[in-house]
Amino acid sequence: YKKIYKSSFDHLVNVTELRTQKNLLTQLNDTLQVLPNLWVLDLHLNSIGNLDCSDFANLTQLRQLYLHKNQIVTIKACVFKDLGNLEELILSSNRMLTVSGTFTYGPQNLQYLDLNNNKLIAIQSHSFKALDSLRTLHLADKRTLENHAVFDGTPNLQSIDLSCNYISYETQEELQSPPFMLLTELRVLKINSQRRGLNYIPSNFLKGLKNLQVFYAGNLKVKNLHVDTFSCTPKLTYLDLTSNNLANRNALTSRLFQPVSGLNKITLGRTHLKSFLIEANLSSLAILRASTNDLKFINQTVIQSLPQIKVLDLQNNSFTCDCSNAWFIDWAVKNNQTQVLYLNMYECRYPLSLSEKSLAAFNTESCNVNYDFICFVYSSSIVILTLVISFIYHFLKWQLVYAYYYLFLAFLNDKKRKQTLNHLDFQYDAFISYNAQEEPWVLEELVPKLEGQHGLRLCLHHRDFQPEKAIIDNIVDAIYNSRKTVCLITHNYLKSVWCSHEIQVASFRLFDEQKDVLVLVFLEDIPAHQLSPYYRMRKLVKKRTYLWRPKPG
Repeated sequence: YKKIYKSSFDHLVNVTELRTQKNLLTQLNDTLQVLPNLWVLDLHLNSIGNLDCSDFANLTQLRQLYLHKNQIVTIKACVFKDLGNLEELILSSNRMLTVSGTFTYGPQNLQYLDLNNNKLIAIQSHSFKALDSLRTLHLADKRTLENHAVFDGTPNLQSIDLSCNYISYETQEELQSPPFMLLTELRVLKINSQRRGLNYIPSNFLKGLKNLQVFYAGNLKVKNLHVDTFSCTPKLTYLDLTSNNLANRNALTSRLFQPVSGLNKITLGRTHLKSFLIEANLSSLAILRASTNDLKFINQTVIQSLPQIKVLDLQNNSFTCDCSNAWFIDWAVKNNQTQVLYLNMYECRYPLSLSEKSLAAFNTESCNVNYDFICFVYSSSIVILTLVISFIYHFLKWQLVYAYYYLFLAFLNDKKRKQTLNHLDFQYDAFISYNAQEEPWVLEELVPKLEGQHGLRLCLHHRDFQPEKAIIDNIVDAIYNSRKTVCLITHNYLKSVWCSHEIQVASFRLFDEQKDVLVLVFLEDIPAHQLSPYYRMRKLVKKRTYLWRPKPG
């Protein structure tokens, strides 16, 4: 539609919601005055260029007004004067050059205002003075940021988005009029991705924000932060500095974080970071994301300075695989308090002979003994072992095969009897048997819920298996030291040799103890005929109840 008429709504006097988006309307022509009970009015994706003072007259009950993606250039002060109950106003993606006078008469109850993606060259002082109920203000993609008078009259603002603008500073020196001095209730501030780079954050830039909790300052071309940057934000809990250049050793000093002792999460991805702050006051930090940086070493002092850390993301860093990282590798594998995301994907960058090798696979025990002696013992053992294997294979091949199955069953029974006689508690609540392809879902979804929310102690092969110990022994120990074995069944699981061993041992325990110790969870829809080649799995499915919980997507 290109035009609407008053007569169109004559019989709709009681309508509360009207949506005429995605049309070609260019003006309203006072057509909405006959709808005094409107609560929601959606006019976005039209071609409205001008609004008259009478266009919204009589809409005193209106709560939500959507005018985004039109051609509006200016809005007179009288346009919104009758909208005393309006709470949400979306004006983004128009062609507005100024808001001077637009909000002279309110709306007094407006709480959410979106002016993103307009052509605002500047915002004059006191432009929002009448909006004393405003809670959220979006001003992304405009030009500059003037002094604190811009936000005069909006003492209740809790969230401001100033991203993708042209704000920039040439030094870290104090500003005569810090822009947020009057916003004492502000909780969230976004200034990320300034088009020409913020370059510097003045030392008193955040002055007045005593209740600020979340600060987005990514992609600003900032090379360092002044030590007083957070001196006025004692309640800060989340800091995002992604995609800045913080390669300089003094870019983030320990003194910088002293005022924000409650900082809970820091994002430092792609910042060229070369080392961590050891003496910084980060005792409350629970989540640290520092992927895609230049970190080479993570020593014990660094980890001990983060006593509350729960999630650590250090993917795509330049790790050195030598004894300087031995403590971190052991800690990451064995520690149960902190989830080191995708540890098995961390690769060595140095030395070149180990380039692209797994960091977690580095043999840390070699750091505690004489390397030459180990080489001698290893070589001698290989020679002796080769001779012994050759002898046994030649003379005792079939006797050995028979003895293996006999002793294996005897071993399982013996382990079970020992646990019963000694009345030992289980080390884990559950052993999680899964294919490596499901590892991201296990680490990001399953483990946080079971360990974090329900307090269960899980056994995971990449984290809890003992290095240098035979894999089959690790599997047996994990299953018999856990109350339950949870098998996450997928197509990849059925094809895996090691997964087959795990469910085989779990089946032996189920058969031996005659207790409900095995839980089958199908993460993919696998028809019964596809289980035919997998005799043991098909047999379990026929005899036991199982869970079917497909992953999203």
